[in-house]
Amino acid sequence: MTATDTNTDTERTDASTAKTTDALSAEATEVADATTPDASADAAPDGGTTDASDAADPEAVAAGTPPSDTSGRQSPAVAATGPGTDTLLQTDGLTKRFGGFTAIDDVDFDVEAGELRCLIGPNGAGKSTLLKLITGRHDATSGAIYYDGADITDRRPHERVDLGIGMKFQVPSVFDELTAYENMRLSVQRTHADADLDEAIRDALERIDLAERATTPAGELSHGQQGRLEIGMAAALEPDLLLDEPVAGLSVEERNEVADLVTELNGDGIAFIVIEHDIDFVANIADEVTVLHGGEVFREGSIEAIRDDDEVRRIYLGGE
Repeated sequence: MTATDTNTDTERTDASTAKTTDALSAEATEVADATTPDASADAAPDGGTTDASDAADPEAVAAGTPPSDTSGRQSPAVAATGPGTDTLLQTDGLTKRFGGFTAIDDVDFDVEAGELRCLIGPNGAGKSTLLKLITGRHDATSGAIYYDGADITDRRPHERVDLGIGMKFQVPSVFDELTAYENMRLSVQRTHADADLDEAIRDALERIDLAERATTPAGELSHGQQGRLEIGMAAALEPDLLLDEPVAGLSVEERNEVADLVTELNGDGIAFIVIEHDIDFVANIADEVTVLHGGEVFREGSIEAIRDDDEVRRIYLGGE
């Protein structure tokens, strides 16, 4: 072999080695890019950045060390509602616009674990819209919703149910053609094994005083009974937070029955957000009251403080 041939082979070997090195380097870069959060993609609603902890499994969050971002700081969701806090739900600058109309405007709202909070305000204040944002039935225009250590702003409604958020609507959404037993089964079967199902359903109906109406089609129940059935169905999913709009037009007796059921379930550890117009009903059940007006938090405090507030009476109770 000539010197020229030797030099040529050496150049080819060097070139091949360089290509291999470049390929490995490129592959390593791709792996790094795939595992490193992209700041623009993970931009948080509040203008910061999120991290894996915001989408973490809540069971993992509850069982272990609070998640943190790459700098070692807690994510906003964990800092606001994670282990070591009493707060179960927190909204941060939550806003919802429908075209040019702002229904919820930069709302910061929080509920502690086990709390019973009443949400009041005049018609059009944004009460139902706020609950639908929390449950995922409306998408937020901006802002964030934190729940039990996770950022749930972009979670779908069924995912929020799985995390522990339940809702009862103003108009009962039971299946009229199904019996009370069959309606309750739809909820109970998600939390109980088949072997325990019948007993669990009957216990749930007994709790809402509908055991004797188990075989009655839901459409034949009174409005008050339908309301209790729906609350019972929501509670059977074993939520940590239940959002409730009691049915309007109930008799005094029926309203008292609903109030008793809500306070009983709250005593078992379920936090409640209850929308209500009847201030006397609110006084029977509320720990704290939040007043919405024009899509904003107008006042918060005890029922006594809210009743004595001249501005609240002016916008809500019709006082001068």
